[in-house]
Amino acid sequence: MLKRIIKVLIVVLTELLLLSSLASCSQDGVPDGYQLVACEGDEFRLYVPAGWKASTMGGITSAIYSMDDNVTVSVYVADDAKDLTAEDYWKLCDQRFKEEFDGYSSSDKTEKTVLGGKSALKCVYSAKRTTVNYADGSTSQVEYKYMQIMARHKDKMYVLLYSAPANKYDAHISEIEGNSEGVGVVPYFVFAEAYHSDDNNKEYSSDVTVPEGMKLISTDERAYRLFVPTAWKVNVRTEASAAYVDEADGTRTNVSAQMYMTGDESQTVEQYWTLCEQSYKKLFDSYTLVSSEGITVDGAKAGKYVYDVTTGGNNYRQMQVIVKKGAMFYVITYTASPEFFDAHIAEVQKMIDSFDIR
Repeated sequence: MLKRIIKVLIVVLTELLLLSSLASCSQDGVPDGYQLVACEGDEFRLYVPAGWKASTMGGITSAIYSMDDNVTVSVYVADDAKDLTAEDYWKLCDQRFKEEFDGYSSSDKTEKTVLGGKSALKCVYSAKRTTVNYADGSTSQVEYKYMQIMARHKDKMYVLLYSAPANKYDAHISEIEGNSEGVGVVPYFVFAEAYHSDDNNKEYSSDVTVPEGMKLISTDERAYRLFVPTAWKVNVRTEASAAYVDEADGTRTNVSAQMYMTGDESQTVEQYWTLCEQSYKKLFDSYTLVSSEGITVDGAKAGKYVYDVTTGGNNYRQMQVIVKKGAMFYVITYTASPEFFDAHIAEVQKMIDSFDIR
């Protein structure tokens, strides 16, 4: 279970590699200095400091302090908890972690606490995991420290997980647990009615010609326009322009558009892809390039790359279109389970064909 969450967060970190630094939107009802992170259907609200990078990629409600620090906080439903109490579920987790992770250790002491007004149990433990140095692509075994808070709401077990390299854990723990004035991620966490995104809570251009059967999901602050089919749901709480489809088997098919400013205008699409590919080979359990071709997007040179990856025991097929214009790279990423990839490829191609660099 923890392995699955760690792997998903690694995928999120990979996505954020391509993301430029953008300011978060202010939202009504959000605590001062914080931002809301929520996936469609979440029966809770996670608020994190505004300086953190919010993410709902892969359907995981999470936030990341920075790429350099690899400090994350996430909330998810523990599908394997069934009817267990928090105490019994922790015993199950503890046993699994001993079997799954190198260098695993935990405090025998658990602490009763509160999460979203519900009685909860807090546990702290550590384990080693492979970490990638994005500067040179090297990997190393780094000791991480975790804080896991478990609480039942209705018929589900919710887990709030804080993860950081052991030497950086204390630097952010007060932001998570809260300070003496009750300001922090845990104090602000609430259970609520299912969250539904509001496609109209951002300012969109009114004078844009939208292709038939599609909608504009990128805001005027973006240097591009991304159109998606009207049936796709919009992730309005991510810093990327992102949309998704919930599949019948419970998986989620995603499309996102991101920008990256290169410090070297001579860097080519091929060179940029080589750097991405090197990272993917280290980040994923397995990586296989399926196809690559040079294309043109909105009159600019681009490359289309299709590849298969395995992470946390799950298989995914991704298509990444990298567009170079001036000093900017624009990256469109399509992610799906292999069995659903072809089902949406025509729709994704329409997104690519209509992609507009402003």
